[in-house]
Amino acid sequence: MLEELVGKRVLVTGATGFIGGHLTRRLHMEGAQVLALERTPGKAASMARQGIEVVQGDITDYPRMEAVLQDRVQIVIHAAAWLHGCPLSAFEKVNVAATRHLAQASASAGVERFIFVSSVAVYGPHGDADVDESIPLRVYGNPYGDSKIRAEEALRQVALQTNLPYVIVRPGMVYGPGSPGWTVRMAQWAKARLLPLIDGGRGTAYPIYIDNLIDLLLLCAVHPRAVGEVFNGVDDGPVTMADFLGGYMQMIPTQRAIRLPGWAFRAMMSLAAPFVRRINLRYIANMVMGRGLVSNRKAKELLGWRPAVPLAEGLHRSEVWLREQGIL
Repeated sequence: MLEELVGKRVLVTGATGFIGGHLTRRLHMEGAQVLALERTPGKAASMARQGIEVVQGDITDYPRMEAVLQDRVQIVIHAAAWLHGCPLSAFEKVNVAATRHLAQASASAGVERFIFVSSVAVYGPHGDADVDESIPLRVYGNPYGDSKIRAEEALRQVALQTNLPYVIVRPGMVYGPGSPGWTVRMAQWAKARLLPLIDGGRGTAYPIYIDNLIDLLLLCAVHPRAVGEVFNGVDDGPVTMADFLGGYMQMIPTQRAIRLPGWAFRAMMSLAAPFVRRINLRYIANMVMGRGLVSNRKAKELLGWRPAVPLAEGLHRSEVWLREQGIL
């Protein structure tokens, strides 16, 4: 237990989502006074039954967010985000503008620390090059990744103007019980024999088990050396796509998947690119084929963080949950 969190009033945005839900419940267990932001009425009913304070609000409703923050909030962990879909303007409205305003309002309310959940998507298609938190970021045509880059920039600008203590965490492929993308979808694709093992699955994956990410976020909320820093949230590696996706195939079990040589996959992406303008297919190709690593060294050295749950155990826990839910 982190004693520094006991009694702290912590606002969690995106509290009814996958990461936010795990985070909210863990904070409650740690003795924090959690305010779980609920955009859709009733969605956080299970949290309320556990004694967690649920507050109604939408991060794009600026007056409402200012009122929530004035309720003695000491720490903000901003996990809400627009992940995909239309309208494309929502990426700017939700991920960038609302983050900027939330940071400004947090500074005005005297918030002690603001933790922003960003994404390794900010690194774009880095191919076989290794990356860490020090490399410059450049927009690259992916609505989600670009919006996270601009949101980070907006947060830094606010912090520079107001001295708001902030931390940025860039999670990788967050998997585990409840993960809609990197667990449920992967299991469903494995079941349908549709997992993409391109180029033999030799590309690099960047998984992080949900409990490991929550450990990192909580450290960032209290560790004095975290302020003003950026941390990659990825488990120890290297982990290949064959290692990660193969774990879901073993749950079925099956050896069948979509297996294509790299050159064929690149050709398909090139042919499809003119017709799929809302998705950066170069980034998708990099995600399944690139062999560059995303370093987690900084969080280890500066904060003493260690991913406690290894890949094999994380996949096992995911399988247990998937079977309990009837997905497998």
